[in-house]
Amino acid sequence: MADVILKVLGPVQVCGTDGRQVHLSGKPRAVLASLLLNVNTPVSKERLVAALWEIPPASAVKNLHTYVAQVRRALPSGPRLLTHETGYVLECDAERVDLLQFQAATRDARDHVVQGRLHAANGQFRRALDMWRGTPAEGTRLAGPMLVQVAELEERFAAVKLDWAKVELALGQSAEVIEELRPFVAEHPLNEHAWRLLMLAYARAGQRDRALESFRRARSVLVAELGVEPGEELQRLHAALLSGAMPADEPAPANGLRRVEDLGHPRREGEVVPMPEPVAAEPGPGRGREAAGDCPGQGSSPAGGGGGVCQLPPDIAELVGRRAEVAAMVEALRPASGQKAVPACVVSGQGGVGKTALAVHVAHQVRQVFSDGQLYVDLHGAGDRPTDPREVLGRFLRALGMDGAAVPAGLDERAELYRGMLANGRYLVVLDDAADEGQIQPLLPGTPECAVLVTSRYRLTFPPGARLIELPVMSPGESLELLRRLIGADRADRAPRDADVLVRLCGGLPLAMRIAGARLAARPHWDLARLVTRLSDPRARLDQLRHGSQAVRASLAVSYRRLRAPARRLFRLLGMLDAPDFATWAAAALLDVSCTEAEDLMAELVDVRLLDVARRSPHGRARFRFHDLTRVYARECAERDEAEDDRRAALLRALRGWLALARQAHIQLCRDERRPQDGHSPCGWPKAQGVDGDVRHDPLAWVDAEHAAILAAVRQSAALGADWLSWELAATAMHLFETRTLYDDRHQTSEISLR
Repeated sequence: MADVILKVLGPVQVCGTDGRQVHLSGKPRAVLASLLLNVNTPVSKERLVAALWEIPPASAVKNLHTYVAQVRRALPSGPRLLTHETGYVLECDAERVDLLQFQAATRDARDHVVQGRLHAANGQFRRALDMWRGTPAEGTRLAGPMLVQVAELEERFAAVKLDWAKVELALGQSAEVIEELRPFVAEHPLNEHAWRLLMLAYARAGQRDRALESFRRARSVLVAELGVEPGEELQRLHAALLSGAMPADEPAPANGLRRVEDLGHPRREGEVVPMPEPVAAEPGPGRGREAAGDCPGQGSSPAGGGGGVCQLPPDIAELVGRRAEVAAMVEALRPASGQKAVPACVVSGQGGVGKTALAVHVAHQVRQVFSDGQLYVDLHGAGDRPTDPREVLGRFLRALGMDGAAVPAGLDERAELYRGMLANGRYLVVLDDAADEGQIQPLLPGTPECAVLVTSRYRLTFPPGARLIELPVMSPGESLELLRRLIGADRADRAPRDADVLVRLCGGLPLAMRIAGARLAARPHWDLARLVTRLSDPRARLDQLRHGSQAVRASLAVSYRRLRAPARRLFRLLGMLDAPDFATWAAAALLDVSCTEAEDLMAELVDVRLLDVARRSPHGRARFRFHDLTRVYARECAERDEAEDDRRAALLRALRGWLALARQAHIQLCRDERRPQDGHSPCGWPKAQGVDGDVRHDPLAWVDAEHAAILAAVRQSAALGADWLSWELAATAMHLFETRTLYDDRHQTSEISLR
């Protein structure tokens, strides 16, 4: 086998024909990393630009051409970096790239498992894992879609690690599993499957006390981090250990393996990855295989099964992605032998992210399990007038066969009757768009043969013990696949560049993608470029994302109306910032209030999903960001409800805040108070002294957190006509950027301020 010469499963490395490494740094290395993550697949210039810059400069494409040329010169013989019609493609034989070798070894290992050749599988799994030298593209600064691919690769590594552990256990190698999984659970403390395998390994090695201690550690972290108890399998293993029983042998991972396409990479025949166990009840009288078909009308009981009452909306025809969420929800809802609590799952996420579609899809998947009926209600919890649970109980009781005249008037009496009618059956209750615990409580079944599935915009932790699932926006690949299904693959493939831009403009929000797809489907004479042009104007974007009764603006307005007046004003003013993300102090500056007051208002925005926690700064502080479409809506509201002078004054306070804190960082690093400034320059934000503790403690960490925001602040100051602020902030930041080798940022800020 030829030597691997291109490596991305760790620090990016290029090995020359003589075996010595070829040095690449900065942006050229990021270009190579992006191409290696998509080796043998074209990568558009737009995706590469998004991977290189959070805020691309005007010269981004020109710079990209220069970096590509540098990568070409660095490549040894064999790999070819070709220009594609929309971008570039790095072509290379599979045996020369560590990522492709990892994929091949994983496929071989899983094929061996399916055929029962565990020793051979063990060797291939070990070969696959040995390809990893650290985090993919470690030490290379990437942004945008490439970060998503890195995260997906790390998830695949974790899955391979656990599949290998299953094989090792089946071969009796408990000590090796313990040695490998102890550091793994330390890095992945929320992975219940890893904890279970570690407990099994300890038990097989005769270390029952350590197996029980592992359960206690797992439970502690799950309760502390997620507010949930360990899952059914972990608890069952714990009970077996407490009783002194030796756990049954862990089956080799052949069970539940299906051949699927290689996630996030070029399709390769024969890929094998673990899939959730299929959910199906034993067919009884009148329950044939037709039970998985369409949901019958309310109150009907067709021979095809699914039971009596069914209130589920139709299943969605083109659900894309969400495989992990579907598997987790199905597992959470399935009643377990000996379980005392009602199985429950709560799906939360921002408006338009697809919570209802996912919940309905899963409910249809488990219809056979809940053979006596499926109840559904839209609780309108995000709106101005959430549905009264007393009214919902009246609907449910009538659907279950009670005469309307016999339904009692009081909430408690209705709830008692409702629980009694469900007690002798297997029912699924779907509570869509819930507002809070008080709305849900009376609608819960009382027996563990039933289950409840809740969706909400808010992060509910009720019912107790429910599986909590946070639904993110779709990845670019999933968004593109949804577009292809909505308008036809041929139509999307004829304009791949426009399709990629359309996906980016919709920001991965399923509602936006469906509206865009519906508009194109209704106008077959339109090409994609026409809609892209219309969406490219931020001021008109929300006008275009409207079709029939669906509108992104209306979805956002529902959450906005739930806010108190001070939080609404903060939402509007935050939308005026160009910074990609920001800390709490920026909100305090915009409103000219204390950080404590601003923090409470930010929490309101996060609670209603109008603001996301983007990341933690090196100091451990939360940094926040908008979804792109939410930012557009916030600016709309600001321009409508805030006077121009008030908007300008608020922005200048925040921009002066960046200047004041950048000055403090400069002073800390240079150990003197000399800094570029002019005698006519106004001072920074006066209250900055109250929030500069992080800067004083670790100025370099502050620069790492704020450098992209400083660049945006220089650009926005110039756009506001605050020339003094633009050039003084750029001059103050110059030394900070040099210290962190942020030469592109230094060049861009200098270019803007000189203009």
